Amino acid sequence: MSMRTFRLFAASAIALSACAPESGPPEGESIECALEQASGFSSQCVLEVAGEGRFTIHHPDGSFVRVSFNPASGLLSVSDGAFLLEQTTKDSDNPLEFSTGPNRYRISRDLLTKPAS
Repeated sequence: MSMRTFRLFAASAIALSACAPESGPPEGESIECALEQASGFSSQCVLEVAGEGRFTIHHPDGSFVRVSFNPASGLLSVSDGAFLLEQTTKDSDNPLEFSTGPNRYRISRDLLTKPAS
């Protein structure tokens, strides 16, 4: 009997989540990215500043990556996720370029050091 109740509950939860309103597009600055090993960059990703040195990059398909930036060292690190971050530019050049998994990003340092809104 309890298995039947669980299945009914699970089916109801799935049905309700399918009817939930969409949250809309993320707010932030458009940045250049090359997703899924694309050869060129395009301004299709959105950078959301979360606070001091923390930000989230939103992809058009709804996926995202959270990254931290240390302005003193100029280094980036992944805050969560399965992929490691490989930073292409480590000096004071603008913009910063880095990759996580099959995706590459190009971000102005000015965007990474402005306060969250």
